[in-house]
Amino acid sequence: MVKVQKLPSGQLVITIPKILAEYEGLKKGAEIEFKKHKEGFLLEVKKKVSK
Repeated sequence: MVKVQKLPSGQLVITIPKILAEYEGLKKGAEIEFKKHKEGFLLEVKKKVSK
């Protein structure tokens, strides 16, 4: 389940399931782009962060 949270600054933040992030090799700071799709949205990883 993806959650949307609102920070005190008004910024919206999404949280994705840990298992999905691990599968895609995503780390804190990764850049993801939303693309409109006929039935919702697609997420495209634009930049992965290496540690």
